[in-house]
Amino acid sequence: MDDIIAVHKQVERMLRRLTVIAERAREGVVVLDLNGVIQFVNAAWAAMHGYKSTDGLVGKQISVFHTKEQMETDVTDFIEEAKQRGQFAGRLGHVRRDGTPFFAEMLMVVFNDEVGKAMGLVGFATDLTEQERTEDELRRYRCHLAELVKQQTEGLEAANALLQRQVTEYEQAGQQLKQQIAELLAANEQLREQICEHERAKDELERYRDELEQYLRKQSDELTAASEHLRTEIARRRQQEERLKQQTNAIKAAGARLQAQIDELSVGGPIGESNVSKAKNLAKAAASLPDDEKTVLENVFRQNIVLQKPKVESDTEEDL
Repeated sequence: MDDIIAVHKQVERMLRRLTVIAERAREGVVVLDLNGVIQFVNAAWAAMHGYKSTDGLVGKQISVFHTKEQMETDVTDFIEEAKQRGQFAGRLGHVRRDGTPFFAEMLMVVFNDEVGKAMGLVGFATDLTEQERTEDELRRYRCHLAELVKQQTEGLEAANALLQRQVTEYEQAGQQLKQQIAELLAANEQLREQICEHERAKDELERYRDELEQYLRKQSDELTAASEHLRTEIARRRQQEERLKQQTNAIKAAGARLQAQIDELSVGGPIGESNVSKAKNLAKAAASLPDDEKTVLENVFRQNIVLQKPKVESDTEEDL
């Protein structure tokens, strides 16, 4: 009996010391005897479990802060492990006054008397609700971030694939452009040669044109001279034709006169003085004619003389 009283007093002293320390702690603190009866709780422990104060909690079993299932699966084993090891830490399920479950990080420590005999347990609890909420938010954020990273990665991969295709297309376009440039350079060189040929052809054409113009000017001058000569010749011919016409008319007139005289000679007797005079006059008239006309007239005159001569001779023989 005296031992029990001594232990109880020793526990009370220890509780008083713990109370001073525990009330200042932010963590929830609970003191249990070896049977799991609550000897002390601080305000943080009470608030953690949904109680406004610590009143009425001392003397109750620790199971008031846990569900039956939690006690069977976790809490009882946790306390026993702490008793065997002297202390034990881990995550334990708790329940609030309104029945809401939550997890707390627990450290359970066995405290001993002066001779080292176990007297009870002190538990330190840290509510993990905010931490879990933060972790949940962090997990959601990480999932969201992972999804964003995945989307960004997929977008980057698609963009990279598109970029690769564009690079390939650009390279192909570059090759085509180089080929087109080479073709354009070749076409330009060919065009330059054609231009040179055209320039040479142009020069030759200009020389040919100059020569043709000179030739045409020369021909024009010659044609002009020939035309002038032709006009002069035509005028001269016209004068000659006019003169020939006059001469023809004169010949016709002379021929008519000659024919008349021939007719007179043919009809008349011997050639008298009058006929001789007429013949002389006719010879004078014929002498004024041109040579060719005189030749014609002489031929006509001789022919008529010949035609008249036999008649004269017969007449003469008859006279004899």
